[in-house]
Amino acid sequence: MCRCCSPPGVGTGGIRQPAAAEAEPSDPAQQMSLPPHPGLGAERTWYARNAPEAQLHSVLQGHKATDVCIVGGGLAGLFLAQSLAQRSISSILIEARQIGAGASGRNGGFCSPGWAATHAAIEKKLGVASARELFELSREGFSMVRDTLQAVDAELTWGKLQVSTFDAADALQRSRDHLAHRYGYDIEYLDTESVRSRLDSRRYHQGLRDPGAFHCDPLQLCRALMSSLDPSSTELFEATPALGFSRMPAGWQVRTPQGSIQARRLVLCCGGYGGREVGRLRRMFLPITTYIVVTPPLAALGQVIRTTDAVSDDRRAGNYYRIVAGDRLLWGGDITAFGRHAPERIATRMGRDIAGFFPALAGRDGSVAVEIAWSGLMGYARHMMPQVGPLADDLWACTSFGGHGLNTAPVAARLVAEGISGESDRWKRLAPFGFCWNGGLFGPLAAESVYRLMKLADRWRALGFKSA
Repeated sequence: MCRCCSPPGVGTGGIRQPAAAEAEPSDPAQQMSLPPHPGLGAERTWYARNAPEAQLHSVLQGHKATDVCIVGGGLAGLFLAQSLAQRSISSILIEARQIGAGASGRNGGFCSPGWAATHAAIEKKLGVASARELFELSREGFSMVRDTLQAVDAELTWGKLQVSTFDAADALQRSRDHLAHRYGYDIEYLDTESVRSRLDSRRYHQGLRDPGAFHCDPLQLCRALMSSLDPSSTELFEATPALGFSRMPAGWQVRTPQGSIQARRLVLCCGGYGGREVGRLRRMFLPITTYIVVTPPLAALGQVIRTTDAVSDDRRAGNYYRIVAGDRLLWGGDITAFGRHAPERIATRMGRDIAGFFPALAGRDGSVAVEIAWSGLMGYARHMMPQVGPLADDLWACTSFGGHGLNTAPVAARLVAEGISGESDRWKRLAPFGFCWNGGLFGPLAAESVYRLMKLADRWRALGFKSA
C-alpha cells in the first residue's frame, strides 16, 4: 500500500481546506441576498473553483415581454434559447442562481449517445424501429455538445470505458454486437487482461470501450453556450427565481421577486431543482441526489489508472470516475432520495470507496484523501426517459433527463424549439413515455428502497450469485 499519496496537510478521512491563495469567491447570488436552494447547499464544485469568475447577469426588475419565457439556466434552457434564436424567436431566460449552477454544471462530464433508459426498455416500449429513431436523436444531441465545445477550443478527452465487476464476457460481447447490428454503433470489447492493463484493480473483469464518447468540463459547456447567445434575441437574468406562473389572455405571466414576464409561451427546464414554482410538473419527476468528489494530487494515480478514458462500472448502483488536472481523481456515485449528505460525510464515504477499488491510492487510515466534495440533484421520471412536450396550450416542459442529460437535454431542447416554431413534431417521438406521476409522498420512499435493493443485488452478484 502506497502511503506517500497523501500530501502533507491532507487528511485521508475528510476534506482538505484550501490554502489562503485558494480562497473561493463568494456566490454572486448570495451577495444579492438570494436564499440558497436546499439541493445546492454551500459546497462549491471542482469546476466552479477552477473556472474564471463569471460576471453575473442582471436581476430582472420590472415588467418584460417576449415570445418565449424559459425557466432554468441549465443545458436544456440554454440550448433552447439558442435553438429559438436560430428560428428568429425571442426569449427571456431566467435562472434562480447562476447559469450552470444546477445539475448541468456539476455533473461528471461524461458524454455519449444513449438515454437513461436501457436499449431493451426502449425497444420493449416502442419497438425496434422507433428505438433506432430515438438512438439517432441521442447521437444528434451528442454532436450538438461536441460542436459547441470544439467551437471554443474546449478540452475534450475521448474514450469511455464501462467495466464489469464480475465475469460477464458473453453478456458484454452480446451487448457490443447488439449495438453494432441494431443501431450501427461500434464499440470495443476488452477482455480481463486488457481491462486490468488500464485499471489496476482485481475487482474488475471485462469491459466495453466507446472510443467515440468523451468527457469534458460541463460548467465550461454551460458558459460557452451562455456566451454564444445573441442579446438582441435572448435576454438572460440570473439570481431571478420564478415564483409562479399564471394563464393570461395572450400567453403566460411569470412572477419573479422584483418583476414579471409576459410571454406567448412558457417552457419549464428546471430538472431536479424545480419546486412549487413549476406547478404540477413537480409531481411528475423525482429529485435524486448524487455525489462527486475530487482528490488532491495523487503521486501513484498514473500507475494505478493507466487510461485517460472516463470509467464507469456495471453495478446497478455503481461508480464513475476520470482523471482531471493530470494527477487528480474525480469520483462519483451513490444516490439518495431523501435529503443529502454533508460534504464531510461524502468525502469519508467516497474516500473509502475509492480505496476499495484502488488500495494503492489509500493513505495510512485505509482511505483515499479527498479535497473537494459536492452533491447534485437529478430529475428522474418513473420511466427513466425525459419528459418533453406540451403540458397545456403554450406551456411546455423539457426536463427529467435522469443522469444522462449531457447529450439528451440539448436535443430535447431542439425538439421543443421545432415544436414551438411549427417546424416539426419530432418531440412526439418521446410522447409515448409521457408525463407520469412521481408517486407523491411515496415516490422518494420507493426510489430509496429500489436503490437499496440494487446495492444488495450488487453485493449478491459480487459473491458469485446470479440475481433476477
